[in-house]
Amino acid sequence: MAREALITAEQVYAAADAMKAQGIKPTSRLIRERLGNVGSMGTVNRLLQNWKASQERAIAGALTLPPPLQRALLDHIDLELTTQRAALETELAELQQEVADLATENERQAGTIQSLEETLDAQAIEKAAAEGKAAQLSVSLDAARDEITRERASAEAARTELAKALLRLESLPRLEGDLSQARLALEEQRHARVSAEQSAAVLDAQRDDLLTRLEEAKTLVNRAEERTGQLAAELSKVRAELDQARLDARQAAEAAAELRGKAAGSPRPTAGKDTPARKKGTNKPSAT
Repeated sequence: MAREALITAEQVYAAADAMKAQGIKPTSRLIRERLGNVGSMGTVNRLLQNWKASQERAIAGALTLPPPLQRALLDHIDLELTTQRAALETELAELQQEVADLATENERQAGTIQSLEETLDAQAIEKAAAEGKAAQLSVSLDAARDEITRERASAEAARTELAKALLRLESLPRLEGDLSQARLALEEQRHARVSAEQSAAVLDAQRDDLLTRLEEAKTLVNRAEERTGQLAAELSKVRAELDQARLDARQAAEAAAELRGKAAGSPRPTAGKDTPARKKGTNKPSAT
């Protein structure tokens, strides 16, 4: 999505007119500073070129003079051509500097995008690792639950055997042998019950620990997903800014090429008594 313009053509035109009235040559950098360093250099440069074109059209319209007066001005214009070329060369150098600044900004934006992409890849790896850990903890929790179920069944069987032994002991009070065996069985069952209860307690603790670790893993996964979404949004924003910067750089390069053509193709009129009248729209003197 394109960025919202931070400056308007009217603001740039007003700043350029004010600088011209003060005897200051308008440049993209000076206008941007006067506007509070808002907007991109490419946008300011494009609007400034539009203002200069309108100024040239206004001056060209005002230069519709009678032929004798035009001939009188030819010598003065010839002298001013050298100054105009110097001004154009200076403006070309400024545009080249602006193009270089835009190229530097493009490189910085490209580096930012690469850094964000690397961070996004790292977050994806962390998310995958967290999901794998969560799956492993879920498997361990299921295994612990099965073990607890088996231990509880064992404890229940021990209780049943203990109850049977107690019934046998009560029904056969006179049989010492059976009583001794019952006592031994009871002791064994007691040991088995204690062991089963201890195992069940250990497994309960393991289950609680696994549940806690599973919740922590889920939290990590959620955080990784949120961070991934944030990085994707930042990446989209930076790519949009890079596209705009590239467009501004291309426009600045085109303006520089146009200025080179003007500087290279400016004619040098020769003054003479029989020199025909020059064409209307002769290049204007530099407004410095």
